[in-house]
Formats: sequence, C-alpha cells, structure tokens
Amino acid sequence: MTQEVLEARYRLLLWAYPKRYRRERGAEMIGTLMEAAGPDQQRPTAREGAMLVLRGLQTRARTHDARSTSQGLRGSLRLAVLLLLVYATAGSLAETGRVLPRIVTDGVDYPSELIYPLVTVIAALAVVAVAGGRYVLGLLATLSALAAALVVLGLALVGVDSVTGERHYPPIEFIREVAMTDSTLWPLPLAVLLIVPLILWPAPGTRRPVAWLLAVPVAVFLLPTDYDVTIGLQPGATVVVMAGFLLWVAVDARATIAAGVLLIPLIIAMLSLRALGAWGQPEVLGATWFWSVVIGAIALLTAGALGLRRQARA
Repeated sequence: MTQEVLEARYRLLLWAYPKRYRRERGAEMIGTLMEAAGPDQQRPTAREGAMLVLRGLQTRARTHDARSTSQGLRGSLRLAVLLLLVYATAGSLAETGRVLPRIVTDGVDYPSELIYPLVTVIAALAVVAVAGGRYVLGLLATLSALAAALVVLGLALVGVDSVTGERHYPPIEFIREVAMTDSTLWPLPLAVLLIVPLILWPAPGTRRPVAWLLAVPVAVFLLPTDYDVTIGLQPGATVVVMAGFLLWVAVDARATIAAGVLLIPLIIAMLSLRALGAWGQPEVLGATWFWSVVIGAIALLTAGALGLRRQARA
C-alpha cells in the first residue's frame, strides 16, 4: 500500500512534464524513482519534488533546445520581440475597449476611433507571425501597426471648433512629444529593430502561435496601459511581473532576458516625461519608480545572461 501511495505521488509530480514526454518516458522515470526510494518512504523528498517540477517546467519551455549561447540569444531575442508586440497589442486593445462601447451606442465621432480596432488586429497579426517564426511577415505587420498607431495619434489630437466646426491640426512637434511619452507605442519601433536579426538568423517558432494572443489580455491588466486608469494596479503589478520573471530564470533564462528588454519602453517613456518636465505632475510616477524600473531591467538582463550561459553548458 505504501508503494502504491508513493507511486501515485510521483505520478502527480510528473504532470509538470508535457503529455507526450510523460507518455514516452513516464514509466521509465517512475521505475527509476521507485527503485531509489527507501523501503518505508511514503512521499517524495522535498529535493525530489523540486527537481521534478523544475525539470518538467524546463522541458515544457524547451530550455535545453538552446545547445549554445548563440542559440539561447536568438531565443531570447524572439521572446523579447513577442513580449514587446504583446505589450503594444495590449495598449491598443485597452484603447479599443475605451472607444468601442461609444462607437456602438453613439456612432463614430472621430475617424481615429475606427482605426483603434485596426491597430489591434494588425499588432495581433504581428504577434502570431513572429510566434510562428514568420519574421518577414511579422516585420511588415509591425511596421503597419506602427504607421496606423501614429495616424491614430495624430487624428486623436485634432481639435474641432464647436462653433464653426473647423478642424485644427496639431503641429508635428506636439505629436512627436505625445508619442514619445506613450510606453505602449515604443514597443513597436523596438520590435522592428529586433526582428531584423531574426530574419537573418532565425530562431524556431512554436507550433501553436495563436496561443500567444492569450498573453494580450493578461498584459492589459499587469502592464501599464490606459486600462490602469480604472483598476489602479500600477506600479505594483509591474513589480510583480519583474519579480516573477526574475524567479523564472531557474526555468528559462531566455524569458528573463526578454523581460528585461520589455522594460525599455517604460524607461524611454519616463525619460521623455522627464525631458518635458512632467515628473512633478500628480498623475505621473516620478524618480523612485523610474529607478525601480531601471534597476529591475538591469537585474533581469544580468540574471538572464548568467542563467543563459549556465543552461547552455547543462
């Protein structure tokens, strides 16, 4: 009876591994674990449990597919592009969610309101293309999303005289300043720059690229977007994300590096706010939050780089 209970508990821990892996090697692993167990042992040791879960998660993340540091760096680059595109899509989705109910109930007042959903769709297409390893299509979709987002921003800043109905178009300098402070816009040009090396030295894509779209609504809640105006989770939610990716270095250092790159748009946007003298405004997070993000990015990139070298040697 004791052996049956112990075997059942080992099988429960093996759920950390992918189904195919369990089907092919599960019986062999159970046999090895049972042979090494003590005569009266009723449960796996803490070390056994931790190692089984860790190795199972590493197998799911395909950590050991990167057999060299260069392969690991390409994988990190791919994940960084994906996280940037997911964040940009989340920012557009938050804007779409803000204007869509008004479009449905009151009709379209401004042309930009029709383009918000289009930006979201194009950015989502870029996510799927990059996740599937189709980097040229991903580059074209990202450039299209960036162009559409800039058009939306320009149209959104157009003023209309309430008496004459005359439109007043803002100067380019004003549009540029607003764009520079938008942390959900910066991921698109950064993604464009990072996709180019992937076209030259491609990293393998996933077999289920559409599944990456599930990360978009998660990013709406956990990363700084316009949706935070109503739920107020920031900056705490971003701190949790940074801590989570820092711990994830034990599973997949490539994701930790990618998370460090994901913080770069936040840093650039806050530096732009600083240049415009906006740090003192009540609705703008100041120097403490800026340095927290900078330190978080450095910690993620450093831990990820060290972990990548260790995983490449494993």
